[in-house]
Amino acid sequence: MLQFQSTRFADTWSSHRAHWGSESAGDYNDLGLLANWLVDEMSAGRLDGFSDIFREVEVLLAEADEEIRDLLVVGILEDIQDIAKNRNVDPDLVLPFLGPESRKGWFHLIRYWHGPAGEGWPGQRFET
Repeated sequence: MLQFQSTRFADTWSSHRAHWGSESAGDYNDLGLLANWLVDEMSAGRLDGFSDIFREVEVLLAEADEEIRDLLVVGILEDIQDIAKNRNVDPDLVLPFLGPESRKGWFHLIRYWHGPAGEGWPGQRFET
């Protein structure tokens, strides 16, 4: 699905694939690994490469049917929100990299889980 290249992610991906062997980890597990890695990168202040990753996510979302859209929004964006919140990492660090479709999904998730006022949400509550 995603075709971005990152030498830093390559080792993480190789370990993940080795763990699963010939068995499929499943799309949500694969995207969850990416979300975890992205939050690790955010926490370390390494945001280079985020433009490429989220540009690709945006292209996929723009062309996606409902199933793929849900997979991308839940598998990447919701995971980033949850992981960042649980690790006390500012989730808003990804906002500059989100395109219109990604932002729509991002803020939909916030309103869905935290209500229209974003109660308990540690990041930005409303679309700007």
